Amino acid sequence: MTQTLEQPSGLYLQNSSEQIAFPLKHTEVKAKIAGNISRMEVTQSFENPFTTTLEAVYIFPLPDEAAVDDMLIRIGDRTIQGSIKKRQEALAIYEQARKQGHTAGLLEQERDNIFTQSLANIKPGEQIDVIIRYSDSLKFERGNYEFIFPMVVGPRYIPGIAIAENAVGGGSAIAPMTSNQDTDLVPDASRLNAPLLPAGMRSRHDINVTIEINAGVEISDINSPSHQIQIIREGQLVNVKLAGTDTIPNKDLILHYQVSSNNIQTTTLTQADERGGHFALYLIPALEYRPDEIVAKDMVFLIDSSGSQSGEPLMQCQKLMHRFIDGLNPDDTFNIIDFSDTIRQLSPVPLTNTSQNRSLAINYINRLNAGGGTEMLSGIRAVLNLKVTNPGRLRNIVLLTDGYIGNENQILAEIKQCLQPGTRLHSFGAGSSVNRFLLNRIAELGRGIARIIRHDEPVDEVVEKFFHQINNPVLANIQLQWEGKGESPIMYPSTPPDLFAEQPLVLFGRKPDARSGKLYVTGIAAGGKRYQHSFHLDFPQTGNPAIAQLWGRSRIKDLMNQMVSGDTKEGVKAVTDTALTYQLLSQYTAFVAVSDDIGVNPNQDSVSVQVPVEMPEAIMHEGIFSNITAGAAPGGARVTQRREMKKQSAPPPPAPMAAPALPKPLPQFEEIQSLAMESYIPISEPEIGFTDVDDSSNFYSLRLEIVNVTGLSPQMISLLAQYLQPIQLPRGFSGDLVFEFQVSRGRVRQLVLDEQASSLKEQTVIELIRRSLLAWLPPQTLTSTVLLILRIQS
Repeated sequence: MTQTLEQPSGLYLQNSSEQIAFPLKHTEVKAKIAGNISRMEVTQSFENPFTTTLEAVYIFPLPDEAAVDDMLIRIGDRTIQGSIKKRQEALAIYEQARKQGHTAGLLEQERDNIFTQSLANIKPGEQIDVIIRYSDSLKFERGNYEFIFPMVVGPRYIPGIAIAENAVGGGSAIAPMTSNQDTDLVPDASRLNAPLLPAGMRSRHDINVTIEINAGVEISDINSPSHQIQIIREGQLVNVKLAGTDTIPNKDLILHYQVSSNNIQTTTLTQADERGGHFALYLIPALEYRPDEIVAKDMVFLIDSSGSQSGEPLMQCQKLMHRFIDGLNPDDTFNIIDFSDTIRQLSPVPLTNTSQNRSLAINYINRLNAGGGTEMLSGIRAVLNLKVTNPGRLRNIVLLTDGYIGNENQILAEIKQCLQPGTRLHSFGAGSSVNRFLLNRIAELGRGIARIIRHDEPVDEVVEKFFHQINNPVLANIQLQWEGKGESPIMYPSTPPDLFAEQPLVLFGRKPDARSGKLYVTGIAAGGKRYQHSFHLDFPQTGNPAIAQLWGRSRIKDLMNQMVSGDTKEGVKAVTDTALTYQLLSQYTAFVAVSDDIGVNPNQDSVSVQVPVEMPEAIMHEGIFSNITAGAAPGGARVTQRREMKKQSAPPPPAPMAAPALPKPLPQFEEIQSLAMESYIPISEPEIGFTDVDDSSNFYSLRLEIVNVTGLSPQMISLLAQYLQPIQLPRGFSGDLVFEFQVSRGRVRQLVLDEQASSLKEQTVIELIRRSLLAWLPPQTLTSTVLLILRIQS
């Protein structure tokens, strides 16, 4: 190891005999809010504390609907503008620059709310700033606005089978509950989790946030449930800053405020440029409803009881559940399911709302304890497949979780495929830094409501408002109609959701020819009455440019929602084209910035450090990891992590009936399942593996033939054919599948299905083959673009 420089201020981690300072010093956030739109500038300041050249890699969050449209790096008095490229192209430019000794920055998106910043060739003692800019749309109901800035990515649980290059003992091993192992279900898991600082440790990284609010009207009731803030007023302009005692980046910043205006029911914003006319529409229908009208519901509560929920998050979920049970209407029925490695339920059938059943439920809730992994897919499958005993009731599923998983798309695909028309799926996130991307998308696809509550917030008002809303849906079957000359606008969401009491309808539209016209919003209000509201839209050349960026971001979101079951050729192209047209970051585009001069000798030694992050506030290390070591040194900073496998010793809830037999458990899950068998009603789940069904007799090795391959040598084609032959596929399906993918650094990357060229449409077969291809390990030296045509024959 090389010696470090004279140490700058801050705390350090001890690694062998050497003290290590991490390179991220400070994050400065500046927000300007005008009406419903926020414009953000985030500056990350990196400094090289080593005596050798440094590459810094930092995983961080941004809001899940942020339209990131600018990135640059600043070295002293020089500023280098980043440019948007296709992701693989940007990565190639960055790698070449790094090898040649140029200072370079690369900004990539891993999920809608997880990003990676890479910064190459920072000279010893040098400071480099990375500046990221984005636009976002504020959430609001009536005159209550909410501004969110996330500060840390919580540790994601990674399910699936470990890909062999990361697995101990080969590729067939079940991935242990580590945070950085790629698996067949989460092939990019190693890019989702930064190293975590051990309990009680602090890096020198701190954060400052300044928010300027210009609502055009008086602003009142400014408060933050998450941070201590300072408020400075200048007429109708308000500046909010973090207090100097609250600068640790370990929780979401949440800011609430109210505006005094008679026009808050409707807001329309327009903008025009060479790409067409764009608009944002915010509407809260002024509808009357009967607050005393009671709708009988079937309520099912699905609770995450995994290790990350240990301590205050689970306690908050228990408080929420108490209020949910107390808030049920007399004619409602209910049930409770909780999940971690296994799934348990209160009752095999919905329970009527009697005092005896409520006591049974409260006893069950009080005895919940957190431990094990977040196998959310099993919980979602169980709750979506619960038998409906009364088809006349609207079933409401309420999921309570922090969302700390890496297989978000698998969850969303299951909801999209299996949610019944008479079911609504709502999501409640409890904690300081929950996965808002997952919780928001679950509610959108579930035609429900998403609510985020901190672990230390009062729950009564939140639950009361939730029941008030779901008891009073005010506008359904919303239709959009354009009246005017020229092309009709393209609007998102393409299918507007039903609205609940006080919930706004938010639309983003683009009219390619920018010609004015009238937009009609119609729907069915409570009592069957027809509702209609019209808007006259003009597109002057002036206007907020963020409107166009937010439309582009909304289009990308809609396209990505269509690909939750896997990337398709047409879908990826549409996202990429939109992102390049609107200069937006996406999962298929990236920002890259490269200095002109060669700042360092490319032949000299260098270090690559992955910046560690804080554990989110109120999350217990013991609930996530049983052993953590951390350090930064030449060659990379790593955190060795092992997930807590054993349930805590508190007694589990009693079961109202005997437990049925479970399928044969995997060895490392035996102890957990035996605990569950003592007192829970388990719900049978398949063993983890490619088959993923209960009846293996429906699966057998079909004839899977490689029809054509381009981009691989005959020898590699033969190896690939041998690798694919053992896959067990379901009976009764035949046809061709056409895949395109990149091979580089010993892995299959950018795997997309050509839907138009493929004749086989069965998702189960496609998913099995997709997972297998992503786990294939070609030689490290092979770099190629591959076109693969497979034929499946019964």
